[in-house]
Amino acid sequence: MVSAASVLAARACTGGNGMPTTRLILIRHGHTASNGTDGARMSGRTDVPLSARGRAEIARLCDRLRGTAPFAAIYTSPLQRAHRTALALAGAGLGRVRICAALQEIDCGVLDGVPLSDVQQRFPALWAANCRQDDERFRWPGGESYRELRCRSLQAVRAVARAHPGARVALVTHAGVISQIVGAIEGVSPARWECHRPANTALTEIDWGRGEGVVVRFDDRGHLGGGRLR
Repeated sequence: MVSAASVLAARACTGGNGMPTTRLILIRHGHTASNGTDGARMSGRTDVPLSARGRAEIARLCDRLRGTAPFAAIYTSPLQRAHRTALALAGAGLGRVRICAALQEIDCGVLDGVPLSDVQQRFPALWAANCRQDDERFRWPGGESYRELRCRSLQAVRAVARAHPGARVALVTHAGVISQIVGAIEGVSPARWECHRPANTALTEIDWGRGEGVVVRFDDRGHLGGGRLR
């Protein structure tokens, strides 16, 4: 169940306006070693590089989009896994890249970069609390809460839509940011971080106008050899 505080926080972050609808293409970065089962880390702000698989995924994404109309802009998280994904899109003639710090992944505080297996063994109570996904105020020590991540993500969306009314814009970002944007639109608590996690390089399209969003399609991974279209 979504708390009243969650609804109020989302409203406070999105605001309202009468601008034309902007089409936002949310793209998760390519695969990294930290996304796998072996060697997985708490890679929120930890700047892990793309893996060979990730580079192959990006090549497929560029092949799919090459020749389509360029984006009005390609906004990207400054973390290299997203930034290099965005640069590849620019290299395919799809628009110019702009850095947006608000599109970074959640800050995991002092545990950022620590192997998941170590966190599970050393901090079992924290790990269990996070896995319950029932507290939007949950944060790793010294990090960012899920409610704060949602507010930041929605502020980024609102700023991009305001800068490009009626245009088509790409946002290259992270699973956490995308899950919060889609979750806010669908009325899911910020604590439910797993509900709307897209695949690496998957496409999620949103129409954003009057301070509200509509999900057009979610987690489109057709270029990866298997679609999960909505």
